[in-house]
Amino acid sequence: MKNVVKLGLAFAVFLTAFGVRANDTDFSVSVRSGLGKLINFSINNTRAHVSIYGKDGEVLFEENIKAKDGKISRTYDLNAFPAGNYYLEAENGAKVARYEIKIDEKSASVSEKAIAQVLKPVLTTKDGLVTVNIKDVDKTPVEIKLYDENNVELYSETFTGEDDIAKRFDTNRIQADQFTFVMKYNNRMFVETIAAK
Repeated sequence: MKNVVKLGLAFAVFLTAFGVRANDTDFSVSVRSGLGKLINFSINNTRAHVSIYGKDGEVLFEENIKAKDGKISRTYDLNAFPAGNYYLEAENGAKVARYEIKIDEKSASVSEKAIAQVLKPVLTTKDGLVTVNIKDVDKTPVEIKLYDENNVELYSETFTGEDDIAKRFDTNRIQADQFTFVMKYNNRMFVETIAAK
């Protein structure tokens, strides 16, 4: 599991006019009216990962962005993209959002609301106790697995019918130098590795 690639692209933001925002105003995506196929993206954060996907899930563009002032703003020129439907996913430390982009021969449009939004799991550690908190899963099945540094599965459970998940692990009882948590829900996989106490 050490080599498991963290998949966290779940933020897609689609907005049609001049900056419709996600619920907590973390993300903003808009179309620049009258300027062809330009899409504006901004996020109130110091780090973000932005990807644009084709309809078959292939990654057409991605970048990791860092900003010192806590505000990231980008303009993406989609003139090279043929007509069709695309998805923009934005990820920060707390969540992933996905928005739909529609491109015709002369312009681009973005949906008013995110078509999918997933809060990332929060892991806290103290004195060898690791707590996994996953919020707002809306009764979607949540799978949590725990591995040691040799990829030996130490724990596996699937939670169903719950809105919020909270699970505590006592890693003091396990002989390992590090632990990898793999959490799957809402068609996303989140991987986090924690050093033993």
